Amino acid sequence: MSKITPDIQQTINSLQANWVWVPDWVDSSLHNTAARLVSFTRSFNLSSIPSEAIVHFSADTRYKLFVNGQRVAVGPTRSHPTIWYYDTLDIAPYLQKGENKVEFLVIRYFASSRGGMPFERTTFPGLTVFGSAGEVDLSSKEGWEAVVDESRLYPTGLIDDVFLHINERVKPTPANKAVTPKPYAFKTLNGELAPWRLRPRSIPMPESTHVNVNTVRAINSASSSSDDWSSCLSGKDQLALPGGSSHSLDIQADVHSTAFVRWTFKATETTQIKLKLMYSEGYELEPRQYPFFRTKADRTDPTNGHIIGPFDEVILDIPAGKAVIYEPFWFRTFRLIRLNLDVLGSAPVELVGFNATQVNYPLDVKGSWKERGDEYSERIWDVSIRTMRNCMFDGYSDCPFYEQLQYSGDSRSVGLFHYLLSGDDQLMRQAITNFAASITPEGLTQSRFPSHVPQIIAGFSLYWILQICDHHLFFGDTTYTKSFVPKIDGVFEYFDSHIDELGLVSGISEDVWQYCDWVTTWGATDTHPDKGVPTSGRKNNRHTYISMLYAYVLQQAAQLLRQVGRPGNADEYETRASSLRAAIKKHCYDGSFFTDSTADVADDLSYSQHCQVFAVLAGIPSPKETPRLLTQSFDQSSTAGKDFSKCSYVMMFYALRAFAQAGDSVYEEYYSKAWNPWKKMLDNNLTTWEEDDVRQRSDCHAWGSVPIYEFCTEVAGVKPLAAGCQKVLFKPRLALSENVEVKVALGQDNLATVAWKSEESQGKKTVKVSFKLEKKAQVISQLPGKEPVDHGEIDQLEFEHQL
Repeated sequence: MSKITPDIQQTINSLQANWVWVPDWVDSSLHNTAARLVSFTRSFNLSSIPSEAIVHFSADTRYKLFVNGQRVAVGPTRSHPTIWYYDTLDIAPYLQKGENKVEFLVIRYFASSRGGMPFERTTFPGLTVFGSAGEVDLSSKEGWEAVVDESRLYPTGLIDDVFLHINERVKPTPANKAVTPKPYAFKTLNGELAPWRLRPRSIPMPESTHVNVNTVRAINSASSSSDDWSSCLSGKDQLALPGGSSHSLDIQADVHSTAFVRWTFKATETTQIKLKLMYSEGYELEPRQYPFFRTKADRTDPTNGHIIGPFDEVILDIPAGKAVIYEPFWFRTFRLIRLNLDVLGSAPVELVGFNATQVNYPLDVKGSWKERGDEYSERIWDVSIRTMRNCMFDGYSDCPFYEQLQYSGDSRSVGLFHYLLSGDDQLMRQAITNFAASITPEGLTQSRFPSHVPQIIAGFSLYWILQICDHHLFFGDTTYTKSFVPKIDGVFEYFDSHIDELGLVSGISEDVWQYCDWVTTWGATDTHPDKGVPTSGRKNNRHTYISMLYAYVLQQAAQLLRQVGRPGNADEYETRASSLRAAIKKHCYDGSFFTDSTADVADDLSYSQHCQVFAVLAGIPSPKETPRLLTQSFDQSSTAGKDFSKCSYVMMFYALRAFAQAGDSVYEEYYSKAWNPWKKMLDNNLTTWEEDDVRQRSDCHAWGSVPIYEFCTEVAGVKPLAAGCQKVLFKPRLALSENVEVKVALGQDNLATVAWKSEESQGKKTVKVSFKLEKKAQVISQLPGKEPVDHGEIDQLEFEHQL
């Protein structure tokens, strides 16, 4: 966390003094809803527009800020009681001479409800505002009105909404009277804390861009054609809907989107309409088990596929001559929207307009990839970036459609992709810091955080440690890194306490999920309800993957601790890793392959690509054994005689690290095959990467953006070697492409540009290679088949290399 300066502390004190809520609030409902909405408004006059109007604010649970009807902010960024963020905004650009209205629309998820998992909350609902507009004091303790909105419900128990509970059921309800908000007036002397330990927002506000949603895929509208609807949805025309008419149509966005959607209606006579808005990531075939196991092909094929998904159901009163806007509180994720619209009265209604505004973390892309002659690679690059953008709002989200939860296992690799694209570490610093705040009494981090429903996945604490290693390598913030050393040691102590008589990790308690990957044969059973856990080790509670991952991370952390001046801990970690490697080789190796548990209990379902991968990463097999382990376990036509459980997209990142470690020829031979699943997704008209090909639940999951890492670090060959990217390896794989132009971010203030082009003359192929840095760094180069060369501190290199 950043140091709290006197100015920041003064702001925090003012905000803590201004927490308010509606009087006589009951934090529950007699209706089926996970949350309720409260509108807080402040109206005031300005004789002139101030040059600046700085306002600080936060809410529990989430707010949308409107100034004179324009949505200008959404927040706060994901928080929890020990780090609750507040936002700061200059609202002067949205003010006007004369009458002004500021509104905070606050959604309060009930503390006792397990719904709305990504929306962590305290036991107290609240809003706090501190600031001014000219001479008008906008502090929330005085001058505000609040109205509880009973017209919107957020139902629980829906089959397709286990996590979010953002979908709405809306019907006209008599408006509640406005009330004066009541200050909490918490006293926090002698080290006592308020329910919210406030800290300034540590990441930028989201960026907003327009989304095109105007392709009509299917329609049943007697009075209007698909062209009429498309024109209206594009903002070109308004659409008249006759009284008593019904309309059904599927509308498609250009690409998978995460957007606030807004519908505007108007009528000359008072009437009423009913909307049902179903959101889907694409057309799909009949699901195997809805919603978790799906079957999907061409996502834009309405003939052979159908739409399934959560929906908003809305009845709106349309007063005569007055525009009525419907915007769900939270953004929606979709490629398709099925609109069912009924005009309930006899008077016609006009659809004035529809707008979809994409919102996401401002992913400032500096990296680029161009490869002439390959029909897929540039599309793969673009889709990888879009997938990341859609999975980044105020944290790294595993999937925007279903969960919007930040998992340490997922965000470890996604953070690396983010670094290489933008050189921005703000989102990852927030993630690392928050996970550190989630540590449980036994020393493990929670696997997803912040989350209203806690969860622990054994291996994800180890991936959190890898996040810290990665951050130090790219940004070199030693002070920040050292602050986590005691917590790293605590995580390792947990695993060390579970070393058994064989020298392996075992006996982890039942409430800790030993998830490894989504694998078809690793499903839930009556006796073992946890999914994604290797079958072989379930009875003896001893999983080779966990021991391998622990050994691998011990070694990575040992390197880190030497760099930050903790050599004693590093020696101990290396000793532990050495013992683990020996125990794994002795008990979990059958002479040909590593088994998912001990080799003495191995059967046909006891072999996985995962254990061969992490064996290599942990340095357990000899360099001579490594290529065989990988090539045979990943070769579907192999004569190895084993049926290996397969790595899904998230684990392909680690698989490719193992292939690279196994040798250049091994990696390069596998490289072209690696992208077949990604090419298949493009052929099926996905515009973001699906979560996995086992369940096919979600069509947008940033862990699938693995190509960014491979293109930048393995093909272009740009890798940081020392903390803060002060030392860089340039090892281009020239055989993998004839012609590339690449840009790779290296830390916050450096950018590598790599290009090469192959030319053939007199039967000989020559490659001209260039490497440039915006800022000098120590560079080690290694061309194919050559020894590494240390060039010292430079900013450019040029080579000619004969293939």
